[in-house]
This record gives sequence, C-alpha cells and structure tokens, in this order.
Amino acid sequence: MNVAKMVLISLVIFVLVTVLITQALQDRIFFSLFVGIPSGIVAFVLSFVYMYRQKSE
Repeated sequence: MNVAKMVLISLVIFVLVTVLITQALQDRIFFSLFVGIPSGIVAFVLSFVYMYRQKSE
C-alpha cells in the first residue's frame, strides 16, 4: 500500500471520528467541535502510524 492510500484512508477516519464524536457530544457540550477535532487528529495519526508500520513489515 502506498503512502497516498494510507493518507486517504486516515483522512476518512479523521472525518468519521470528528463527526461522530461531535454529534455524540452535541447535547452535552456546547463547543463539541473543540473535542471532536482533536479526537479526529489523534485517530488520523494513530491509523497512519499503524498502517505505515504494517507496510514496513
């Protein structure tokens, strides 16, 4: 798997995690996007690092 595909998959994960966490916390926290975006960034980095390490094995 090349790096472009890994970035694309990680970007999709970023969007999904951001939207899901933002929607889940929308009723409890007024600024739920401030929780959703960092969570999406963490998911993006973790998924990219995981796929990159799996590629190198």
